[in-house]
Parts: sequence; structure tokens; C-alpha cells
Amino acid sequence: MKTFIRGVLTTLLVFTFTLIPVVMFAEKTLTEELLGEYMKETLVDSVVSNLEVDIPELTDQDIENIKQNLTENEEISAIMDKYGNRIIKDLSEEEIKNIDISEDIATIVYENKEILENAVGEEISDEEINQAIEEIEKENNLNDMYQEVIMEAKESMPAETKAMIDGYNNITSNQFIIIALAISIVSIIIIACLKKPYYKWIVNVAIAGIVASLFIALIGSCIALFLNLVIDSLEATIHISSTPMLLTAGIMLAISIILIIINNILDNNAKKNIMS
Repeated sequence: MKTFIRGVLTTLLVFTFTLIPVVMFAEKTLTEELLGEYMKETLVDSVVSNLEVDIPELTDQDIENIKQNLTENEEISAIMDKYGNRIIKDLSEEEIKNIDISEDIATIVYENKEILENAVGEEISDEEINQAIEEIEKENNLNDMYQEVIMEAKESMPAETKAMIDGYNNITSNQFIIIALAISIVSIIIIACLKKPYYKWIVNVAIAGIVASLFIALIGSCIALFLNLVIDSLEATIHISSTPMLLTAGIMLAISIILIIINNILDNNAKKNIMS
């Protein structure tokens, strides 16, 4: 009976050891590398297009420099990631809360003030920036536009897609990760109580880690391959890398091997003590 329980708990450890990094990878990939990068590319292309129209004297090199600076800007990346997360969550919510995007627009403008000044060839005051942002808000109610886009997406979304998004939001929540960690810890404690000598639980954790590392590498590679096929079909320039998952799998495999070595060392020490 104890052997059966240990087997069930070890299988549960394989599940949680695999699930936690896969969920974290999926969340980062979807919100940051896919949706966030797409939004950033769209924003940068829009800004550059407007500058080309408004300031025709800009050279190709000026445009390329502006595009590169905007693309590499960390503040823009952080803002796009924030809204990527927000969009996915709002697609599952019954009520869409208001957003205050004006502060983020101001951040983007102020972060790139020097670039804009170089582009227009003169200094831009903070008052002019604030006035421009206020005019944007007056001409376009960004909050209403956001809510309208989300509502239209929800209404046209197939039931299967909505179910997938709901499931994604559930498994990527902090509560879900905490529960998975708690299950792992409790499982290890129970295994430790059922095995003698006291250190033998190490073997079960190591076995679970080795199996989970293989699943992590396989699932991570499949996710990256699938998303890249979708991206290629859309003719986008974003590329999803499976390296983070392969690295995670490698680290977990290395830790598991170390645990087995530790178990063997403890076994040898125990035998020596018995013989002496």
C-alpha cells in the first residue's frame, strides 16, 4: 500500500514539476514575446509612419535610428507587456474595467523626448508634450476605444476560443501556481514520511525531476514550433524561442542527477556505519 501511495505521489510530482515551468513559459511567451512584441511593432510602425508624413525632411538613416531606439526601449516593452496581460484577462471578464492609458502615453513620449527633438530639430517643452497628449485624449476617447475593441472581440469569438482563454487565465493565475507548489511540497513530505531511511525521498524527487525535464523540453519545443508556424502564416517578424524551456529542463535534469548522487553517497555512508 505504501509503495502504491509513493507511486501516485511521485506521478503527481511529475505533473506539478512539468506544469509550473510550462505555464510560466506559456504566459511569458504569449503576453510578452507574442502579443507584447506584436503590439510594440504596430506602435513603432505607426509612430514612424506618422513621422515620415509630418517631417518629410527626415532621411532614411534618421527613420532607421528612430525605429531602432523605439524598438529597444525598455519602457515601451514594459507598457506593451502590461496591456498584453490586460487584454487576455479582459477577454474573460464579464465587466471590462476602465483603463488610464494617458499616463503610459506620457511615459513613452518622455522616454523618447530626445529622439523626437532630434527629429523635429528643435527643443520640445513639457508643456507642449502635455498639450499634445491632452489633444489626443480629446480627439480619441482611448478608454472607450479599448472597451469597444474588447467587446467586439468577445462577441465574435467562438465558444471554443473563449473556453481556451478562460482556461489559460485560470492556470496562469498566481493562485494556481501557489496551489501547484503546495501540492509538490505536501507530496514530498508524505513520501518522506513513508520511506526509510529518512533521506530516501530524494530518489522519488529525482525520478520525478528527470521525467518532468523530458516533458518540459518536449512540450516547450512543441509550443515554440506551433507558435512559429502560426506567426509565419501571418507573415510577422516575431520569433518564439524554446531556449528558456530547454534551459529549464537542463537545470532540472542536472539537479535530479545531483540528488541521485547524494542518495548514493548517503547509502554508502550508511553501509559503512553498519559494517563498522
